[in-house]
Amino acid sequence: MTHSFKRFMIGLSLFGLMTGSVMAERPPLAELWLQTSAEYRALSYQAYQAAGDQFERWDDLLVQRDGKAYLPGSAKPVAIILDLDETVIDNSGFQAFTIKSNTEYHPDLWTLWVEFQGVNTSQFVMPGAVEFLAKAKALGVTPFFISNRTVGQEAATIKVLERAGIDVQNIDKRLLLRLENDKETERGASLLRAQKLGADSPDGVRMLKGEGKKEARRQMVRKEYDVIAYFGDVLGDFEPYVQMADDSRQAFQARKAQADHHHAYWGRIWFILPNPMYGSWAPGETLPKEGYNSALEDYGFGVYVRGRRAPVTAP
Repeated sequence: MTHSFKRFMIGLSLFGLMTGSVMAERPPLAELWLQTSAEYRALSYQAYQAAGDQFERWDDLLVQRDGKAYLPGSAKPVAIILDLDETVIDNSGFQAFTIKSNTEYHPDLWTLWVEFQGVNTSQFVMPGAVEFLAKAKALGVTPFFISNRTVGQEAATIKVLERAGIDVQNIDKRLLLRLENDKETERGASLLRAQKLGADSPDGVRMLKGEGKKEARRQMVRKEYDVIAYFGDVLGDFEPYVQMADDSRQAFQARKAQADHHHAYWGRIWFILPNPMYGSWAPGETLPKEGYNSALEDYGFGVYVRGRRAPVTAP
C-alpha cells in the first residue's frame, strides 16, 4: 500500500468521523473474542497457572493432616472460594444464542440453558480450571463454589463439573447457590444478628447490599475454613463492594478505584478471569443503559481530530 493511498484511506475515515456519517453496526466483539480468540484462552490459562504457582509456593507453609491442608497453628482446614459462571463454567454458548436469535437474557431462558448443559455431552469449562482444581486437591485445599445460579439448579451444575473431571465428592456441602431474593437477604440478616450488627452498620450494608449478594455465603465458609484465595470474573466475587452515598464519582469510576485500592491482591490471593460479555460493570448497572458512550474516554483525541484538516490526497 503506497504512502499516498494510506493517507487517502485515513482521510476518508476522518472525514466520516467529522461529518457524522453512520458506520456499519459493529459485530458482537465480546462474544466473538471469547469463543474464537487465542488471547481469551491464554488469559484463562494464565490466571489458573499463576494461582497454581502461588499454591506451590505456599505448600511448604501448609501443614498436612488427614488429607487436608492447614495454616500453621490453625484448627481450620484451608479452602478457596470460586465463582462458577465465566470462572469455572463457560456460558458463552448462551450469549451466542442471544446474539444469533436476537433475544435478551431472561431467567426462564437461562434455566433452559442450565438444563441443557446438564444433559449435553460438550465440555463447558474455562481453560486451565480443571488442571488447577486437581492441583488444589493434591495439596489438600478444599474448593467451595459460590454461585448466583439459583437453588434448584444443583443437579445440572454438578453434572457439568463431574463431566469435566472436577472432583464432586461432598459437593452438596461445597456448592452454595443463591436463594430467592428475600431468602438470600434473610440469610445475611441472620448472620448479622448472630454478630450483633445492625443492617445499617457498614458491615451490615456490605452484607445485605454488597455487589453480587455473596458475602453471607463467603462468611459461612470462612467460619469453618481458612480461605486463602478467591476466583471470579466480577468485583463482587471478591468483596461485597457498595458505592457509598457520599461518593460523587460515577459508579464505574468508583469500581475502578476499588480495583486500584486492592491492587496488591490481584494475582496473589485474588485471581480474576476475563468476561467482556456481561456483569456488574455493564450498561444498565454501573454504566448508563442509554447513552453509555458518555463513559468512553478518548482523552481529547476527538478535539484534536476536529481541529485538523483531514488529508484527502488521491493515490
